[in-house]
Amino acid sequence: MKYFQQEPLRHVGDVPAMGAERYGETLALEYRGEEYSYADLESRSNQVANALVEAGIEPGDRVAMYLENSLQFPETFFGVIKTGAVAVPLNHRMDTGRLKYILADADAAALITSPVFPSVGTELAEEVPLAFIPGGAEGLEDYDEHVDAASPEFDRPERDFEDVAVQCYTSGTTGNPKGVLTTHENLLSTVQSYTSRSGADPEEDVALCFLPLFHMYGLSVVMLTGLYNGATVVLRTMPVASELLSAITEFEVTQFAGIPAVYIEMLAEMEDNPDQYDVSSLKTLGSGAAPLADDTRRRIEDAFDTPLTEGWGMTETSPAGTTSSTYGVHKGAGCIGQPLPNVELKLVDPMTRDLRVPAEALDPTSATTLEDHGINPDDEEQVTGELAIRGPQVFEGYHGLPEKTEAVFDEEGWFYTDDIARVDEDRFLWMVDRADDMLIVGGENVYPAEVEDALFEHPDVQAAAVVAADHEVKGEAPVAYVVLEPGVEDAPTEREIREFALDHVATYAHPRRVFFVDELPRSGTRKVQRYKLEEDAAERLDGPLSSSEEL
Repeated sequence: MKYFQQEPLRHVGDVPAMGAERYGETLALEYRGEEYSYADLESRSNQVANALVEAGIEPGDRVAMYLENSLQFPETFFGVIKTGAVAVPLNHRMDTGRLKYILADADAAALITSPVFPSVGTELAEEVPLAFIPGGAEGLEDYDEHVDAASPEFDRPERDFEDVAVQCYTSGTTGNPKGVLTTHENLLSTVQSYTSRSGADPEEDVALCFLPLFHMYGLSVVMLTGLYNGATVVLRTMPVASELLSAITEFEVTQFAGIPAVYIEMLAEMEDNPDQYDVSSLKTLGSGAAPLADDTRRRIEDAFDTPLTEGWGMTETSPAGTTSSTYGVHKGAGCIGQPLPNVELKLVDPMTRDLRVPAEALDPTSATTLEDHGINPDDEEQVTGELAIRGPQVFEGYHGLPEKTEAVFDEEGWFYTDDIARVDEDRFLWMVDRADDMLIVGGENVYPAEVEDALFEHPDVQAAAVVAADHEVKGEAPVAYVVLEPGVEDAPTEREIREFALDHVATYAHPRRVFFVDELPRSGTRKVQRYKLEEDAAERLDGPLSSSEEL
């Protein structure tokens, strides 16, 4: 952990102060021509903190933030945390019904929003005692007026390392969103883990962040880690390929994290305009949130001339977990690497939680092999299981949901994630799927990602998603949604795609139907919304699949 005022940093709100002391007028943040130095960020976030305290905000209060990736987000985030209050970033891609639920669940004392969302901000302001927006509006105080008038010096109240700093909410695709209680220790431990694993020179780095700051990865791994280390963070709001490539060119970006769908769009833009962009400054590329095909990975690495890393983490882990290395062993697409420093992982039976692979066998600093622990690397069942994680990065629990919290933790502090992974003979982890996405087809476990990986191997398939559909004999069986590559002249038929899949997966795992679509439904972070496909499949099929649909 870095030191600030001769002591280890133990308060997230001190990150700007440490940055101002160390880096002063160095560029900290850029957004569409607006810039903050480290000194600017400290002064402005202190003004936000003073304005909030003057408005009545106290330590422990929840302050909701309905903001885009602009300079208002980091100044508000740090300002809220300096007061001792808890920041509640809101996903502005959620419908207002869910947002109102979150405000009520969090018992938010205030809302801070942006002119980008005037109508939604006004509607949400009715749900809280106090609301701010730059320029003011009906029912909302003028954010700029209050902040500009406040002092740039702030004497923050003491808070414990274990106190909650942030309360992000899960997406709520299978129920109401859950508030994830994340402490100062959780966030700063995650930052330190990523810093320890990085092989770059952070003070010389420029990170481009289009990933939403209301999500834990953009907030913690990109913004907070970058500012902790003295990097410059360039903010953008939308995943528009031309804008991202232009920013990489203009600011000589060294670090970029994206998702497969955005990388594919960037590749197409570079192919259409090969002389318009210079991406030679890039040193590290990261990808997550969705499976990445081997061919796509190769195309990305060739185009950017940079190794691409993948990793795994969750909102609940702040989001520490695993990452592959830019400079070390380089495996294929789907490898999520090894545990980050100070993170313990183990694999367990998804149904019983019986141990399959102990933490010692997954520890990258250990000289042992899987065989030393009595594990046969060729036994697929033995080396595949649910990821359980333990460490200072793991959240305190779900807000107001003690029974749910108790269900996901055991007495030894292990958090059971519902994510399925396997470990190879070199002790590198590979993501398989979510346990709750797993299909049970006539008693056989089928992971959608494995079928999707097979479909990706078809030269005419650009994107694919596999979901469950009712089956009259098997209980459920896979069906696939496929997006073909643009300009395919001799498009494959449904039967040809199914036969191709059958050649690459077990018989019971092949898709019983294939639906060709122009695009897959995706969330704000471009993850495939499987529940929408399941609903669509049920409508298309109008009844369970039958044995006559087997090949």
